[in-house]
Amino acid sequence: MSDQHTAPTPAAVLPRHPADGFTADPLGVLDEGHRRHGPVFRMPVDGEETVLVGTWAGLGELFAAERSRLEVLNTPLVHDLFGHALFNLAADGHGEARRRLRPALSGRALPGYVPSLLDVIGPATDRWALHGTADLHGQVRELTGAMSARVLLGIIPGEADAARFAAAFEEFVAATGAPPGPARYADRRYWAGRSARRDLHDLFARRAAGGAPGGTALAGLVAVFADAPAEAGPLEDHLLALLIAARETTASLLTWCLVELAGHREHAELAAAEARTVAADPDRLVARDGLPVLRSVLAECLRLHAPNLLSMREAVCPLTLAGHRIEAGTRVAYSPSAGHFDPEAFPRPRRFWPGRFLAGQASASRLWAFGGGAHACLGRPLAELMALGVMACALQRGLPSLPAGPPDRISFRPAKAPIDPLPFALESVS
Repeated sequence: MSDQHTAPTPAAVLPRHPADGFTADPLGVLDEGHRRHGPVFRMPVDGEETVLVGTWAGLGELFAAERSRLEVLNTPLVHDLFGHALFNLAADGHGEARRRLRPALSGRALPGYVPSLLDVIGPATDRWALHGTADLHGQVRELTGAMSARVLLGIIPGEADAARFAAAFEEFVAATGAPPGPARYADRRYWAGRSARRDLHDLFARRAAGGAPGGTALAGLVAVFADAPAEAGPLEDHLLALLIAARETTASLLTWCLVELAGHREHAELAAAEARTVAADPDRLVARDGLPVLRSVLAECLRLHAPNLLSMREAVCPLTLAGHRIEAGTRVAYSPSAGHFDPEAFPRPRRFWPGRFLAGQASASRLWAFGGGAHACLGRPLAELMALGVMACALQRGLPSLPAGPPDRISFRPAKAPIDPLPFALESVS
């Protein structure tokens, strides 16, 4: 047997795939690219040459190789708006910040958040049952924003800070749509967002100094960041990142959960029967083996509808992926869906089939919707709790319905969502 090793292929000769149609059908273009070229290929993304990594095996290799070799690549706009938030940090600062943030977002913390979340969810799902809504995604974003503010800041709907926070946060979120480069300075949204950032920082500091009510992460976060080194970033910047991720990512996920349940009545009926048990025992929302049907629906929607189309990285030193040498400074991107739609990992990948995640089948823990490796999202447990809570409360009140049918047009960035207003109702079942 020969002991010779095949030399990695340089990134310069990676197969190149055309970006034609990427804006209108990004998942189709990525799928075609990986079918033609395998786990790794080149393609222009946002006008810049990018190495795309996909397939189930390719993503596993990427995350295994990520530590100390790949860093999150964010635009100057994101650095301006979010400062030293977790996803803008690298090396020791990133690790130190993760260590301090993790306890407030871990599974052990979740039971303490359940009553607060249900207090926010209940009135919203009551309104859906009584009146429906003309725009599902808009209403879900409003709800996930209120849930995030309650759990992370202790803001109770109806109090004075609720309106102040909502107004400033909308300005801040709008600023993320400004041009990412130098053109941002000519965009009104950018400057309004910078002003909103200062207002939000002031609000966070005032809430922290005033003492947070029960059922919130704020008090614990204030304590663990009291002696944090400067490299770990200020708590205020981390709160901005947590709030926007908890609202936008969870809103995308929840929207598609409700869309899929509306289109698959048999699964909605099974999930509704299980959801009714939550009314008597809310702790089932955080029980490891609780609510298997609802959790399988959530997992299948994470697989089919990963909120983030692409996550960007930059190679900080050479690495090898799928036999190709990737040089330092190379822009690298992965798409969770490029692994979730791999038929080798998930047979009939375009089919909505929650049963694949029930006992003895695929494991939801292996999904990449929240990333993986050194930069995996710490907020996954909280986002999943929020989604389970809303689904359970909604299904207790009725079965999801889309009176005008499913969405015709979809936007994939910054988070996957219907483009047009999507009427939604909860139909009472006798």
